[in-house]
Amino acid sequence: MKGVILAAGEGTRIRDVTYGAIPKELLPIGNVPTIRFPIESLKLAGIKDIFVVISPNGKHSIVQGLKSGRRFGVNLCYVIQERDENEPRGTGKAILSTKTWVEEEDFIVAYGDTILCNFSSESLFDCLSPLLNVHIENDPLATILLYPTTLDPTRFGVAKFRELRSEADTFYGELEYLIEKPSKEIAKTLMCNGFYYMATGYYVFKPRIFSYIEETKPSDNNEVQITDSLILAMENGEKVYGVVHGRNTGGKVHPYEYWDVGIPDAYKEANRRLIDMKLEEMLT
Repeated sequence: MKGVILAAGEGTRIRDVTYGAIPKELLPIGNVPTIRFPIESLKLAGIKDIFVVISPNGKHSIVQGLKSGRRFGVNLCYVIQERDENEPRGTGKAILSTKTWVEEEDFIVAYGDTILCNFSSESLFDCLSPLLNVHIENDPLATILLYPTTLDPTRFGVAKFRELRSEADTFYGELEYLIEKPSKEIAKTLMCNGFYYMATGYYVFKPRIFSYIEETKPSDNNEVQITDSLILAMENGEKVYGVVHGRNTGGKVHPYEYWDVGIPDAYKEANRRLIDMKLEEMLT
């Protein structure tokens, strides 16, 4: 299985921190650039061959910093996402840019500005095994890692389970509903066990996801969102599963740690929680 890391975004939400001068994926957590964390999570899940999607402008420093990935124990190749000025952008289009390279097998996608962590584990960043296991055992079109949160759900993609199952420490299940930035009225119907389940930016896909991306109409802001492609697939009868980034504690969901570093407050929190750890020793 191949890995894909998306690192072509413009980083508008955190421009007050980057000043538009550096890619958000290189923002340091302690002395480690953010993109090292999704690389580590993929490596610990057994994914060594990784495509990094970058834009042709302003992202050359990612290539300069990561190079071939050899010193991190992975093989990195770079996919340039080119588009005309009026061509749609968005996560769906970024994933579609890898079609030529991964269309023959299932593949896993990670956002380059997100960090998964589990402080209750000896290996803090080994968080993707449940996602891969559920995908392999149930064979859906897509399997999504979902973070249980009580934050305002109108800011992100939210999922609703048909039934939330539990196996060992893992909560998972087939999804009934998926929506990007729901209204407050719709959001009220999505809470389960005291949480909303937000998409973290970690997915496993079958190659036929590309056909749904190609059929997805751009949003009002001219973006093709992968959430909309998955909704289209579910309407066509495809199965999509969700895996909770958290553990089962007596039948209750206990969230692990997750940060979207593209949001300034989350970037500060990730630094606060991780800065005193010997990250360079841990990320070997």
